[in-house]
Amino acid sequence: MKLFFAVLLLIATTGVFAQESAIELIRHDIKAEKVAIMTESLPLTEKQGDAFWPLYREYNLALSKLGDRRIAVIKKIVESEGKLDNKTAEDLVKESFKIADERNTLLKKYYGKAAKAIGSVSAARFVQIENQILTLLDAEIIDQIPLVKSKPAQDTKK
Repeated sequence: MKLFFAVLLLIATTGVFAQESAIELIRHDIKAEKVAIMTESLPLTEKQGDAFWPLYREYNLALSKLGDRRIAVIKKIVESEGKLDNKTAEDLVKESFKIADERNTLLKKYYGKAAKAIGSVSAARFVQIENQILTLLDAEIIDQIPLVKSKPAQDTKK
């Protein structure tokens, strides 16, 4: 997974085609890892599995769209190289909050769908597992993204 985040940091120096294909390959690997973790951690009957896995694929597709927006924010931060103006910084922070809110709303929506399909207890376990995975991914992203550079504060004493 660290490879995914290293690629994000190199985005500013690579071609568009190379960027997108590398990101998609890494995303594919992460999705496969998530499915493996979910399969191992969420015991389901065959009937429950038949109901749950299409929902999980649908959820991951919607989550990927939020991921695209998050990558766009990360690209802008990396590309700014310390030249981020106040308006752009504010826009990026607002977009980041909006993405986080939408991700939480998405998980709530799919908890409801999963609860109807596999029961509330199994759906709660799905949410716990997904939150753990997302938290680990978030920690990796946070670790790899440079902090926004700011100008030193002006000394107001005279």
